[in-house]
Amino acid sequence: MKQMPIFEEVLTRLLRQSGLWMKLLIGGLLSFVPVLNLFAFGFLLRLSEGVQQRGSLALPAWSDWRGLFFDGLRFAVVWLAYWLLPLLIALAFSGVLTAISLEGLAYLVLASVFVLSPVLFGAALYRYNRRRDFRDLLDLPLILRMGYLAFPKLIVPAIFFLGLFALCPPLYGFTLFAGFVLLIVQTVLSFRAVEQARSLAL
Repeated sequence: MKQMPIFEEVLTRLLRQSGLWMKLLIGGLLSFVPVLNLFAFGFLLRLSEGVQQRGSLALPAWSDWRGLFFDGLRFAVVWLAYWLLPLLIALAFSGVLTAISLEGLAYLVLASVFVLSPVLFGAALYRYNRRRDFRDLLDLPLILRMGYLAFPKLIVPAIFFLGLFALCPPLYGFTLFAGFVLLIVQTVLSFRAVEQARSLAL
């Protein structure tokens, strides 16, 4: 694969992975159920770590369920801080703008954060995986810089993820998990490429 990954190439390589559909089925089913979805989150954390360490795509196994659960808790912390929290802030702010008859601006703010939050989350997850230290998540300027540098290559996968989720609401568990798998692989490979090109201490 080229140094800066192309979305179509990443998708093609992912679709060629052995056992992909069974792993997506298990992860999708788990994603429907609160608490059990932490096992799916754990799978996603292990996927991101594996791609980040090796620079190659290999889906982790559904094994060591106790470890998966605790990995899922770690993943959830990053997701809550750098994906859900920005969305909640944007929703609150857009509500204020709507209340003062600035609906257009409110929509623009909300739409922008919906697209930016997957990129911000990807940068935070990449940062966390370096040492598995939650204190690294406090370096907001660096995480924002990482997101800025990789953003041009992550617009398409971010929109694809959101579109996939929006098109199939009844199957949200499967679309959420499958979308996360693709988004994580693309973002991790992109941040690896940026790190190598810029020699950043991410």
